[in-house]
Amino acid sequence: MRKKGSLSLSITAIVVIVIAFVVLGLSLTLTRTIFKGAEGKLPEAFAVTQLEAEPTSANPITISQTVEIGRNDEKTMNIGFYNSITDTAVAATFQVTECLDTQGGPREEIPLMASVSQDLAGNTASGFSVILTEQGLQPGTYICTLSVCNGADCTTPYQTKQFFLRVTS
Repeated sequence: MRKKGSLSLSITAIVVIVIAFVVLGLSLTLTRTIFKGAEGKLPEAFAVTQLEAEPTSANPITISQTVEIGRNDEKTMNIGFYNSITDTAVAATFQVTECLDTQGGPREEIPLMASVSQDLAGNTASGFSVILTEQGLQPGTYICTLSVCNGADCTTPYQTKQFFLRVTS
């Protein structure tokens, strides 16, 4: 009788261990599936955490102080924007609105900046992937103004920031 009881206990222990491993495997698979699904749903959030500096109300546009680009070339960048107003920034996009040469004169060959527009709620930050295309400036250093605009309308930008644009040959 004693051997029968210990054999019964061993079978019960084995069944419990097998069930525990099955539950553990299912929970790990479920967790992996949830995280893989979340990766595809968070593309716009990547840039805020991967930027050199996170945008804040004190520094609403995060871009390198000096941007270097080849003449008639393209450059991809990540830029952060913090909407410090309480209203939603509708169709927020980035545009280079002005560039001055070393003599302080305005330049007509303003670089183009392409970015996907985003609606950004008040007091929130977001990252933007942008493509900067140089449009024929002579090699040298320029002071440019980067504006966050409502789509193509940049008469009253949400925010502006100046940066140096160094064009190389």
